[in-house]
Amino acid sequence: MGALYIVDVLPEDGLNNYRCTTRHRYTGETRQSNSARLIVSDPTNAEPAILDGFDHREVKINHRVELPCKASGFPTPKYRWLKDNSPLEPDSRFRQTISGLLIENAQPSDSGTYVCEVWNSYGNAEVMGHLYVKQPLKAVVSPRKVKGSVGSKVSLSCSMSGSDEYELSWYRNGEIIYPGNNVRFTGLNRENLIIEGMTKSDGGAYQCFARKGKMSAQDFVQVILEDGTPKILSSFSEKVMNPNEPLFLVCNVKGTPPPRCSWSLDDDPVIKDAHHHLGHFETHEGHVVSQLNVTHTQVQDGGLYRCTCSNSAGVVYHQARINVRGACQISSSKNNNTQTVCLFVFVCSEGMNAVVRN
Repeated sequence: MGALYIVDVLPEDGLNNYRCTTRHRYTGETRQSNSARLIVSDPTNAEPAILDGFDHREVKINHRVELPCKASGFPTPKYRWLKDNSPLEPDSRFRQTISGLLIENAQPSDSGTYVCEVWNSYGNAEVMGHLYVKQPLKAVVSPRKVKGSVGSKVSLSCSMSGSDEYELSWYRNGEIIYPGNNVRFTGLNRENLIIEGMTKSDGGAYQCFARKGKMSAQDFVQVILEDGTPKILSSFSEKVMNPNEPLFLVCNVKGTPPPRCSWSLDDDPVIKDAHHHLGHFETHEGHVVSQLNVTHTQVQDGGLYRCTCSNSAGVVYHQARINVRGACQISSSKNNNTQTVCLFVFVCSEGMNAVVRN
């Protein structure tokens, strides 16, 4: 839509015929309107009357927009603009024209309610409308690197900018994802995707797709499923200890998600106390190191030590016997099996010890 405004009208402006010509942007086809004449009369005192205004305008960020505000009246009306009930701040991007307010390089902060006040000595009028500066939709899926394992839980989040109102869908390998037994969405717009108990078929490209009107945005991440079954990388071996020697056992294990480890002696759990110290930490490679430290070992500390590590993908264990020299001891395990532990030491040639367990 176009409009012709004539400022400081003269009598001779009424002698002309006026036409509007349009030209198609792509085909170049032109069309011309019917002619019109301007009737010029002597001015009479009159309050302002709005000729052109607006209720709502939308513009893309960094584009130009004009907010129309034109009134007739005599004496010639004056104009003042307000934004959100405050006088418009001076800005080189804003310019008052004969037809309204021109805004160059529109920014999101320019969105708001605009009022054009018009007045002369005989009255006043106003135009009120809302301007919305549209930003392009942008979607970002996080985390950017996702590694899981069969049976693990994966959570993805899609952060949106550019609008608070949009429709959001999730896709896996191009197929839309629906909520189910192990799939659920959270958030006002289903921006969070949670999958529990991952299966082999759940690996692949996960895409967040958002729409609002003619605008759309998407982002995706690759979810890689690894064999997350725990695997022991290094451990301890059978050994013979002297009484009061410190015992230090280590299990180094990897898995996804990181495994949790526990210790047992002859099938009874090792409890942390002043005599037994348990420690766990994760290396920068993601491996789990589980440690058992026994201070001042005694005969009753001898037996079959087992390190058991498990996660949602499986379980693994390592065991080895630790022998402590000393007199026979009778011990019982949690299954009430009684054992007699005897460690005999014989003197061989050149002072070497030989150990026999019974």
